[in-house]
Amino acid sequence: GCDDLIGAVFELGRTLCRLQLSDEELALFTAAVLLSPDRPWLTESKKVQKLQDKIYVALQHEIQKKHSAEDKLSKMVSKLPLMKTICNLHLDKLEFFRLLHPETAMNFPPLYKEVFNSELQYSDPRES
Repeated sequence: GCDDLIGAVFELGRTLCRLQLSDEELALFTAAVLLSPDRPWLTESKKVQKLQDKIYVALQHEIQKKHSAEDKLSKMVSKLPLMKTICNLHLDKLEFFRLLHPETAMNFPPLYKEVFNSELQYSDPRES
């Protein structure tokens, strides 16, 4: 089943809710997470790293505007290992689903396939 994945997602949600992020903070944190330079298929990871660094600076500035005494950024960054674990669990479940139901996986929405195509190959089972 997916109990481990679902449990991890809800735990992440709970811990992020406790941080009471503003819309701006959440948007910047999301951008920083999505612009991860450690993805193996990236060809220009240094450019991605520079962009991510700028987003973290903007996020730190946004946090300091409202929470000057808090170390909110470090609390947010401390969630990254859990997010990576969730991502890996999701990829494992997705690969298992793709193997069991290749025809359904081929019909996933285009955005979903674009996001995960770098990690998984949606090959046509008729080509095998």
